[in-house]
Amino acid sequence: MHPKLAEVIDKSIKIGSGYSGSLSMTRSFGRILSERVLKRPITMVVPSPNRLDWVAEGLLDLCWVVPRITAKWAQQGAGLWKSKPLKNLRAIARFPQDDCQMVSLAPYAKWESLEQIAKEKPPVRVAIRVNPEVVEGSVREWAHPVQAILRQHGITLKDIQQWGGKYWPCTTDFTSVDEEIRNRQVDIVMGEACTQPIWKNVAGHGFRFLSLSEKTMEGLEKEGFERHTVPAGFLPGIDRPLLAVDESDFLLLTREEAEEDFVYAVTKVIDQNRKRMEEGAVTIQYSYSQPLPVPQMIVRSPLTGPITEQWKTGVPLHRGAERYYGEAGYLK
Repeated sequence: MHPKLAEVIDKSIKIGSGYSGSLSMTRSFGRILSERVLKRPITMVVPSPNRLDWVAEGLLDLCWVVPRITAKWAQQGAGLWKSKPLKNLRAIARFPQDDCQMVSLAPYAKWESLEQIAKEKPPVRVAIRVNPEVVEGSVREWAHPVQAILRQHGITLKDIQQWGGKYWPCTTDFTSVDEEIRNRQVDIVMGEACTQPIWKNVAGHGFRFLSLSEKTMEGLEKEGFERHTVPAGFLPGIDRPLLAVDESDFLLLTREEAEEDFVYAVTKVIDQNRKRMEEGAVTIQYSYSQPLPVPQMIVRSPLTGPITEQWKTGVPLHRGAERYYGEAGYLK
Protein backbone atom coordinates (compact mmCIF):
# COMPACT_ATOMS: atom_id res chain seq x y z
CA MET A 1 0.00 0.00 0.00
CA HIS A 2 1.22 3.48 -0.82
CA PRO A 3 2.42 5.31 2.33
CA LYS A 4 0.15 8.30 1.66
CA LEU A 5 -2.91 6.09 1.40
CA ALA A 6 -1.90 4.18 4.52
CA GLU A 7 -1.59 7.47 6.39
CA VAL A 8 -5.08 8.57 5.33
CA ILE A 9 -6.60 5.25 6.39
CA ASP A 10 -4.75 5.33 9.70
CA LYS A 11 -6.24 8.75 10.54
CA SER A 12 -9.73 7.87 9.31
CA ILE A 13 -12.83 6.72 11.17
CA LYS A 14 -12.91 2.99 10.43
CA ILE A 15 -16.35 1.39 10.27
CA GLY A 16 -17.17 -2.29 9.74
CA SER A 17 -20.38 -2.93 7.83
CA GLY A 18 -22.41 -5.28 5.69
CA TYR A 19 -23.36 -4.46 2.11
CA SER A 20 -27.00 -3.44 2.41
CA GLY A 21 -28.85 -1.56 5.14
CA SER A 22 -25.91 -0.74 7.38
CA LEU A 23 -23.87 0.57 4.44
CA SER A 24 -26.63 2.89 3.23
CA MET A 25 -27.30 4.21 6.74
CA THR A 26 -23.58 4.85 7.28
CA ARG A 27 -23.49 6.86 4.07
CA SER A 28 -26.37 9.01 5.34
CA PHE A 29 -24.79 10.09 8.63
CA GLY A 30 -21.14 9.51 7.74
CA ARG A 31 -20.81 12.42 5.34
CA ILE A 32 -22.01 14.89 7.96
CA LEU A 33 -19.80 13.32 10.61
CA SER A 34 -16.78 13.41 8.32
CA GLU A 35 -17.16 16.79 6.59
CA ARG A 36 -18.88 18.98 9.16
CA VAL A 37 -18.15 17.58 12.61
CA LEU A 38 -14.96 15.56 13.01
CA LYS A 39 -13.21 16.65 9.78
CA ARG A 40 -11.80 13.15 9.29
CA PRO A 41 -12.20 10.76 6.36
CA ILE A 42 -14.16 7.54 6.77
CA THR A 43 -12.90 4.10 5.79
CA MET A 44 -15.56 1.45 5.28
CA VAL A 45 -14.52 -2.18 5.75
CA VAL A 46 -17.06 -4.16 3.72
CA PRO A 47 -17.78 -6.95 4.25
CA SER A 48 -16.25 -7.56 7.64
CA PRO A 49 -17.68 -10.77 9.13
CA ASN A 50 -15.37 -10.52 12.15
CA ARG A 51 -16.18 -6.88 12.82
CA LEU A 52 -17.33 -7.38 16.43
CA ASP A 53 -13.95 -8.86 17.30
CA TRP A 54 -12.17 -6.14 15.35
CA VAL A 55 -13.97 -3.29 17.08
CA ALA A 56 -13.33 -4.89 20.48
CA GLU A 57 -9.62 -5.07 19.62
CA GLY A 58 -9.54 -1.47 18.40
CA LEU A 59 -8.94 -2.29 14.73
CA LEU A 60 -12.27 -0.61 13.93
CA ASP A 61 -13.78 2.46 15.56
CA LEU A 62 -17.39 1.48 14.91
CA CYS A 63 -19.22 -1.54 13.59
CA TRP A 64 -22.73 -2.61 12.72
CA VAL A 65 -24.38 -5.80 13.86
CA VAL A 66 -27.69 -7.39 12.91
CA PRO A 67 -29.60 -8.94 14.55
CA ARG A 68 -29.31 -7.09 17.83
CA ILE A 69 -29.02 -10.26 19.90
CA THR A 70 -25.63 -11.06 18.32
CA ALA A 71 -24.10 -8.17 20.27
CA LYS A 72 -25.56 -9.59 23.48
CA TRP A 73 -24.03 -13.00 22.75
CA ALA A 74 -20.63 -11.47 22.05
CA GLN A 75 -20.69 -9.15 25.08
CA GLN A 76 -21.84 -11.84 27.50
CA GLY A 77 -19.76 -14.67 26.05
CA ALA A 78 -22.33 -16.94 24.41
CA GLY A 79 -22.24 -18.96 21.20
CA LEU A 80 -19.13 -18.24 19.12
CA TRP A 81 -17.76 -16.01 21.89
CA LYS A 82 -18.15 -18.53 24.71
CA SER A 83 -14.38 -18.92 25.14
CA LYS A 84 -13.60 -15.25 24.54
CA PRO A 85 -16.39 -12.81 25.48
CA LEU A 86 -16.07 -9.29 24.11
CA LYS A 87 -16.88 -7.61 27.41
CA ASN A 88 -15.74 -4.18 26.22
CA LEU A 89 -18.37 -3.89 23.47
CA ARG A 90 -20.57 -0.84 23.94
CA ALA A 91 -23.63 0.35 22.04
CA ILE A 92 -24.27 3.71 20.41
CA ALA A 93 -27.71 3.32 18.83
CA ARG A 94 -30.40 0.86 17.80
CA PHE A 95 -32.20 0.97 14.45
CA PRO A 96 -35.57 -0.77 14.04
CA GLN A 97 -35.82 -3.84 11.89
CA ASP A 98 -38.73 -6.04 12.90
CA ASP A 99 -37.44 -9.37 11.64
CA CYS A 100 -37.62 -13.08 12.27
CA GLN A 101 -36.88 -16.47 10.74
CA MET A 102 -39.60 -17.67 8.37
CA VAL A 103 -40.26 -21.32 7.47
CA SER A 104 -42.51 -22.00 4.47
CA LEU A 105 -43.59 -25.13 2.61
CA ALA A 106 -44.52 -25.24 -1.07
CA PRO A 107 -48.20 -25.90 -1.84
CA TYR A 108 -47.16 -29.03 -3.74
CA ALA A 109 -44.97 -30.33 -0.89
CA LYS A 110 -46.11 -33.61 0.63
CA TRP A 111 -45.21 -32.75 4.23
CA GLU A 112 -46.93 -30.70 6.90
CA SER A 113 -44.14 -29.92 9.37
CA LEU A 114 -40.42 -30.00 10.08
CA GLU A 115 -41.13 -32.80 12.54
CA GLN A 116 -42.53 -34.93 9.71
CA ILE A 117 -39.56 -34.15 7.48
CA ALA A 118 -37.12 -35.08 10.25
CA LYS A 119 -38.93 -38.38 10.76
CA GLU A 120 -39.36 -39.39 7.10
CA LYS A 121 -36.01 -38.03 5.79
CA PRO A 122 -37.21 -37.16 2.27
CA PRO A 123 -34.94 -35.57 -0.41
CA VAL A 124 -36.22 -32.06 0.25
CA ARG A 125 -34.97 -29.02 -1.66
CA VAL A 126 -34.39 -26.02 0.58
CA ALA A 127 -33.78 -22.40 -0.43
CA ILE A 128 -32.31 -20.45 2.47
CA ARG A 129 -32.42 -16.69 2.86
CA VAL A 130 -29.20 -16.17 4.80
CA ASN A 131 -26.76 -13.38 5.60
CA PRO A 132 -24.50 -13.40 2.50
CA GLU A 133 -21.40 -12.58 4.58
CA VAL A 134 -21.54 -15.95 6.30
CA VAL A 135 -20.26 -18.67 4.01
CA GLU A 136 -19.85 -22.36 4.66
CA GLY A 137 -16.47 -23.15 6.16
CA SER A 138 -16.03 -19.72 7.76
CA VAL A 139 -15.52 -19.16 11.48
CA ARG A 140 -19.18 -18.20 11.77
CA GLU A 141 -21.51 -21.11 11.16
CA TRP A 142 -23.34 -20.83 7.87
CA ALA A 143 -27.06 -20.13 8.29
CA HIS A 144 -26.70 -20.25 12.07
CA PRO A 145 -30.38 -19.69 13.06
CA VAL A 146 -31.58 -22.08 10.35
CA GLN A 147 -29.13 -24.70 11.58
CA ALA A 148 -30.34 -24.12 15.14
CA ILE A 149 -33.98 -24.63 14.15
CA LEU A 150 -33.12 -27.85 12.33
CA ARG A 151 -30.95 -29.00 15.23
CA GLN A 152 -33.96 -28.79 17.54
CA HIS A 153 -35.57 -31.33 15.22
CA GLY A 154 -32.53 -33.60 15.33
CA ILE A 155 -31.31 -32.88 11.80
CA THR A 156 -28.76 -30.73 9.95
CA LEU A 157 -28.36 -29.36 6.44
CA LYS A 158 -25.74 -32.04 5.79
CA ASP A 159 -28.30 -34.68 6.78
CA ILE A 160 -30.63 -33.30 4.11
CA GLN A 161 -27.85 -33.70 1.53
CA GLN A 162 -27.24 -37.28 2.65
CA TRP A 163 -30.93 -38.07 2.11
CA GLY A 164 -30.57 -36.92 -1.50
CA GLY A 165 -31.88 -33.42 -0.92
CA LYS A 166 -30.08 -30.12 -1.40
CA TYR A 167 -29.94 -26.55 -0.13
CA TRP A 168 -28.75 -23.24 -1.52
CA PRO A 169 -28.72 -19.54 -0.56
CA CYS A 170 -31.20 -17.09 -2.05
CA THR A 171 -31.48 -13.31 -2.03
CA THR A 172 -34.28 -11.07 -0.75
CA ASP A 173 -35.35 -10.05 -4.27
CA PHE A 174 -38.98 -10.53 -5.26
CA THR A 175 -38.10 -12.99 -8.04
CA SER A 176 -35.34 -14.77 -6.11
CA VAL A 177 -36.92 -18.24 -6.24
CA ASP A 178 -39.38 -17.70 -9.11
CA GLU A 179 -37.76 -20.17 -11.49
CA GLU A 180 -37.54 -22.88 -8.85
CA ILE A 181 -41.20 -22.38 -7.92
CA ARG A 182 -42.35 -22.47 -11.56
CA ASN A 183 -40.43 -25.70 -12.11
CA ARG A 184 -41.43 -27.15 -8.74
CA GLN A 185 -37.78 -27.43 -7.77
CA VAL A 186 -38.04 -26.01 -4.24
CA ASP A 187 -39.97 -27.52 -1.33
CA ILE A 188 -38.96 -25.25 1.54
CA VAL A 189 -37.99 -21.59 1.70
CA MET A 190 -36.69 -20.54 5.09
CA GLY A 191 -34.56 -17.82 6.62
CA GLU A 192 -34.49 -14.18 7.67
CA ALA A 193 -35.52 -10.78 6.25
CA CYS A 194 -39.25 -11.40 6.78
CA THR A 195 -40.26 -7.91 5.57
CA GLN A 196 -38.43 -8.20 2.24
CA PRO A 197 -40.06 -8.93 -1.15
CA ILE A 198 -39.08 -12.60 -1.39
CA TRP A 199 -41.63 -13.55 1.27
CA LYS A 200 -44.48 -11.67 -0.39
CA ASN A 201 -43.74 -13.57 -3.57
CA VAL A 202 -43.52 -16.90 -1.77
CA ALA A 203 -46.83 -16.19 -0.03
CA GLY A 204 -48.39 -15.21 -3.35
CA HIS A 205 -47.48 -18.61 -4.74
CA GLY A 206 -49.40 -20.32 -1.95
CA PHE A 207 -46.56 -21.40 0.31
CA ARG A 208 -47.67 -22.39 3.82
CA PHE A 209 -45.90 -20.68 6.70
CA LEU A 210 -45.08 -22.89 9.68
CA SER A 211 -45.11 -22.01 13.35
CA LEU A 212 -42.39 -23.42 15.58
CA SER A 213 -43.65 -25.61 18.39
CA GLU A 214 -43.38 -24.43 21.98
CA LYS A 215 -40.95 -27.29 22.66
CA THR A 216 -38.72 -26.17 19.78
CA MET A 217 -38.84 -22.56 20.91
CA GLU A 218 -37.93 -23.45 24.48
CA GLY A 219 -34.93 -25.38 23.19
CA LEU A 220 -33.85 -22.41 21.06
CA GLU A 221 -34.20 -20.07 24.03
CA LYS A 222 -31.82 -22.29 25.99
CA GLU A 223 -29.31 -21.72 23.15
CA GLY A 224 -29.72 -17.96 23.58
CA PHE A 225 -32.28 -17.15 20.89
CA GLU A 226 -35.37 -15.04 21.54
CA ARG A 227 -38.94 -15.62 20.44
CA HIS A 228 -40.92 -13.56 17.97
CA THR A 229 -44.64 -13.70 17.22
CA VAL A 230 -45.65 -13.16 13.60
CA PRO A 231 -49.17 -11.69 13.66
CA ALA A 232 -52.03 -13.19 11.69
CA GLY A 233 -52.38 -11.40 8.37
CA PHE A 234 -48.70 -10.43 8.19
CA LEU A 235 -48.56 -12.17 4.80
CA PRO A 236 -51.25 -13.81 2.67
CA GLY A 237 -52.03 -17.25 4.04
CA ILE A 238 -50.95 -16.49 7.61
CA ASP A 239 -54.30 -16.85 9.37
CA ARG A 240 -53.00 -17.28 12.91
CA PRO A 241 -50.06 -16.02 15.00
CA LEU A 242 -46.83 -17.90 14.27
CA LEU A 243 -44.01 -18.59 16.72
CA ALA A 244 -40.61 -17.77 15.21
CA VAL A 245 -36.97 -16.95 16.07
CA ASP A 246 -36.40 -13.22 16.52
CA GLU A 247 -33.85 -11.53 14.23
CA SER A 248 -34.68 -7.90 14.99
CA ASP A 249 -32.76 -4.62 14.86
CA PHE A 250 -29.45 -3.16 13.78
CA LEU A 251 -27.01 -1.92 16.42
CA LEU A 252 -24.10 0.46 15.95
CA LEU A 253 -21.31 -0.56 18.32
CA THR A 254 -17.97 0.68 19.57
CA ARG A 255 -15.59 -0.32 22.37
CA GLU A 256 -15.50 0.88 25.97
CA GLU A 257 -12.06 2.42 25.39
CA ALA A 258 -13.29 4.70 22.57
CA GLU A 259 -12.98 8.41 23.34
CA GLU A 260 -16.08 9.82 25.00
CA ASP A 261 -16.21 12.98 22.89
CA PHE A 262 -15.91 10.95 19.68
CA VAL A 263 -18.83 8.69 20.59
CA TYR A 264 -20.84 11.69 21.81
CA ALA A 265 -20.37 13.33 18.40
CA VAL A 266 -21.42 10.18 16.53
CA THR A 267 -24.51 9.79 18.70
CA LYS A 268 -25.51 13.42 18.23
CA VAL A 269 -25.12 13.33 14.45
CA ILE A 270 -27.25 10.19 14.24
CA ASP A 271 -29.97 11.62 16.47
CA GLN A 272 -30.13 14.89 14.55
CA ASN A 273 -30.24 13.12 11.17
CA ARG A 274 -32.65 10.27 11.81
CA LYS A 275 -34.95 11.27 8.94
CA ARG A 276 -32.00 11.46 6.56
CA MET A 277 -30.96 7.95 7.57
CA GLU A 278 -34.49 6.61 7.11
CA GLU A 279 -34.66 8.10 3.62
CA GLY A 280 -31.14 6.96 2.74
CA ALA A 281 -31.99 3.37 3.59
CA VAL A 282 -34.76 3.20 0.97
CA THR A 283 -34.02 1.45 -2.33
CA ILE A 284 -36.19 0.92 -5.40
CA GLN A 285 -36.29 -2.21 -7.53
CA TYR A 286 -38.26 -2.68 -10.70
CA SER A 287 -39.35 -5.43 -13.02
CA TYR A 288 -41.29 -5.44 -16.28
CA SER A 289 -44.73 -6.97 -16.48
CA GLN A 290 -45.77 -9.23 -19.35
CA PRO A 291 -46.89 -9.10 -22.09
CA LEU A 292 -46.59 -5.29 -22.04
CA PRO A 293 -43.22 -4.08 -20.69
CA VAL A 294 -44.66 -1.81 -18.01
CA PRO A 295 -42.16 -1.16 -15.20
CA GLN A 296 -43.40 -2.16 -11.75
CA MET A 297 -41.64 -0.51 -8.83
CA ILE A 298 -40.87 -2.16 -5.50
CA VAL A 299 -39.83 0.19 -2.70
CA ARG A 300 -37.91 -1.48 0.10
CA SER A 301 -36.00 -0.56 3.22
CA PRO A 302 -34.12 -2.54 5.87
CA LEU A 303 -35.87 -0.37 8.47
CA THR A 304 -39.42 -1.26 9.47
CA GLY A 305 -40.28 1.99 11.20
CA PRO A 306 -38.98 5.41 12.22
CA ILE A 307 -35.76 5.59 14.24
CA THR A 308 -36.99 6.16 17.79
CA GLU A 309 -35.81 5.12 21.24
CA GLN A 310 -32.45 4.29 19.72
CA TRP A 311 -30.90 4.20 23.20
CA LYS A 312 -32.74 0.93 23.99
CA THR A 313 -29.97 -1.33 22.75
CA GLY A 314 -30.04 -4.42 24.97
CA VAL A 315 -26.30 -4.08 25.70
CA PRO A 316 -24.56 -1.36 27.74
CA LEU A 317 -24.32 2.08 26.17
CA HIS A 318 -20.95 3.73 25.73
CA ARG A 319 -20.54 6.55 28.25
CA GLY A 320 -20.38 9.09 25.38
CA ALA A 321 -23.71 7.90 23.99
CA GLU A 322 -25.22 7.77 27.46
CA ARG A 323 -24.09 11.35 28.12
CA TYR A 324 -25.69 12.60 24.90
CA TYR A 325 -28.99 10.78 25.49
CA GLY A 326 -29.07 12.05 29.07
CA GLU A 327 -28.47 15.66 28.04
CA ALA A 328 -31.14 15.32 25.33
CA GLY A 329 -33.65 14.25 27.97
CA TYR A 330 -34.21 10.78 26.56
CA LEU A 331 -33.12 8.79 29.61
CA LYS A 332 -35.71 8.91 32.36
